[in-house]
Amino acid sequence: MATKRHPLLNGWYLIAHPTFKVYSNNNCYIVLDWDDDVVIRFAVLDHEIEVFGGSWNLNYKINLGFKTIKIVNEPEKEH
Repeated sequence: MATKRHPLLNGWYLIAHPTFKVYSNNNCYIVLDWDDDVVIRFAVLDHEIEVFGGSWNLNYKINLGFKTIKIVNEPEKEH
């Protein structure tokens, strides 16, 4: 899977498929998928992430050591 790395505040990064879009307001973020649906809303502090909500099928990993949030969902392929 191809990914894109989006810098966040406090040294954090979001890693996701290139079709995802990230919007921010101070330290709060929303992420839109390839259909422009909101998949996650969260805030980052230096050593903490607060998730306010996410879509029912969202799969993600948080690595505290590397300060990364990785969304592993990718667009469904058309048959």
